[in-house]
Amino acid sequence: MNETITYYNQNAEEYFNKTVNVSMQESYDQFEVYLKPGDKILDLGCGSGRDSRYFLSKGYDVVSVDGSKEMCRLAENYIGRDVCNITFEELDYNNEFNAVWACASLLHVDSKEMIDVLCSIRNALKKDGILYASWKYGVEERIENKRYYADLDERAVRELFNIASLKIEKIWSTADACFRGCNWINVIGKKVNE
Repeated sequence: MNETITYYNQNAEEYFNKTVNVSMQESYDQFEVYLKPGDKILDLGCGSGRDSRYFLSKGYDVVSVDGSKEMCRLAENYIGRDVCNITFEELDYNNEFNAVWACASLLHVDSKEMIDVLCSIRNALKKDGILYASWKYGVEERIENKRYYADLDERAVRELFNIASLKIEKIWSTADACFRGCNWINVIGKKVNE
């Protein structure tokens, strides 16, 4: 994970410019079905701040976090508010959010640590809270352009969410919005109350 964060720190401007104007409206629409006005959202791995800015414009209460200091700096400038510089492993929220938005961020979590991270997300959610997450579609772990990726398919997502006590509400695939020729698996899960 450290090398991946280093990559984003060193290439923050380029990544910001590549992603800040990408339309995620299709995924927003799927996610917002589960939200109520003013809900509190954790934008986990917020990158450029694109999604935080959208959710703020819709009146949601948004907390933005990213593991890269440089991405936090750029996102802060873009959305005009503080962005917390914390990694997935440092997540320590408890019963605080109605929803977590993890768009193209959990794909950088080592597969051996994914359950722990999903459980931390679950802990951060309030009763009946929801999680949106997306991964590149596939079944491999790889290093690409100095970044670690864990690709997932439906079976892997279902298994992980089941272990983390997150009930899958919806699962679907989409083409890459940046035209890189890959597909994505998207999932909305709900906190299973004990």
